[in-house]
This record gives sequence, C-alpha cells and structure tokens, in this order.
Amino acid sequence: MGIFQTLVDKYKDAKQKSLNKKEFREALLQAASDGKLTKEEIDELDKKKGELGLTDEDTKGMKAEIFAAAFSATKADAQVTKDEEQELLSIQKYLGLADDEIQHNKKELARLRLLNEIQQGNMPTMPPITNLVTQKGEKVYWEEPSILAEEKVISRKYQGGSQGMSFRVMKGVSYRVGGHRGHITSETGVVAVSDGELILTSNRVIFRGDKKSFAVKLDKILDIQNFV
Repeated sequence: MGIFQTLVDKYKDAKQKSLNKKEFREALLQAASDGKLTKEEIDELDKKKGELGLTDEDTKGMKAEIFAAAFSATKADAQVTKDEEQELLSIQKYLGLADDEIQHNKKELARLRLLNEIQQGNMPTMPPITNLVTQKGEKVYWEEPSILAEEKVISRKYQGGSQGMSFRVMKGVSYRVGGHRGHITSETGVVAVSDGELILTSNRVIFRGDKKSFAVKLDKILDIQNFV
C-alpha cells in the first residue's frame, strides 16, 4: 500500500506541476504579447513563479516561444526601432536566453534594424561581394537570396464557334451549314526562372542567378511595385 500511495502522490505532483507550468506560460505570453515587459510585470511574474513552485529549469522549454511571441508583436509594422530593440533585449535577458537559442529571431531582428536605418536615411555599406565587379565609386548596400520570376505563357487552347443552320433529315441524322470562326487563347502566369541573389548598389540593381542574370542602372528604372 505504501509503494502504491507513493506512485499516486508522484503522479499527482507531476500533474500539478504540468498545470502550474501551463499557468505560468500563459501569464508570460500575456505579459510579453505587446513586445515589452515592465518592472511591474516582471515583479508579478517572479511572484507567480515562486507561488507555483517553479524553477528556471521548469520554465526553460517555454522561453524561446515567449521571446518569439514578443518579437512577432514588435515586428508587426515591419520595422523595429532602437527603443523596441532595447525592449526585446530586456525580455531576452529576463528569460535568460542565449543568442544561439533564438538565432532565427536575432537574424530577422538585425535585418529589420537595418531596414529602419535605411528609412532614416542612413544607407549601410557592405564588404566586397565575391565575384562582383563594381564600377568606380560604386557602393554595395544590400544583398539577399532571391528568385527571378517572369510572366510567361503557361497554356494555349483553341476556342471556336460556328453560325448557320442545321437540317434534320431523319431521326439521328442532321447537317449543319454555315461559317466557323475560332482563335487561340493563351493563359499566362508568373513563373520562377532562376534562383540567385539580389544586390542593390549605389548605381545598379543586380540579379545574379543560376540560369539568368541582369543588371539595371538605377536611373533606368521606371517603376517599382511591392507584391506578396
């Protein structure tokens, strides 16, 4: 009976701890869902953590998820300011997360920070790119993986029609006389034609692909459209 009761007690404790971890996770998510953690929220979270009897090891598995939720809220407007970045760093510090544990988020954060700097008029410069021959005084500002897509005909079909009269001469037999007109119709679509990298410089827009490449001077670009 003693061994059985011990097993029952262990099961109850494990179940209760699981419920406590779930409750604390929900509290963390709610607090960090706006991309910030105030001192009051941190104090409240520490208090709840103690009341629930949880250790840092108990909450380890949920920390990356909490940071990802905070980061998602911060980047909702597709940019991250210096103040917002500091808030995220504070959350990372509170959660005790190393950079390599949130590597994807940190990479995206660096990209958004760079975009914010560009919007402020501070153009970044990059080190020389392998096998890219630059023009005199040309500076490289941006490089990222890209796909070149072009609008192409993806199918063709014949559509025709006729006009005139039909004569029925007996059951199941009829003759149609008149004219016939038809035409070829084409269906177009945007098709990926080359994988490569997009490079923006002070002089040109460059695409270097595995099957197709191009370079266009900035003063030759007539229009730019964003699409998803």
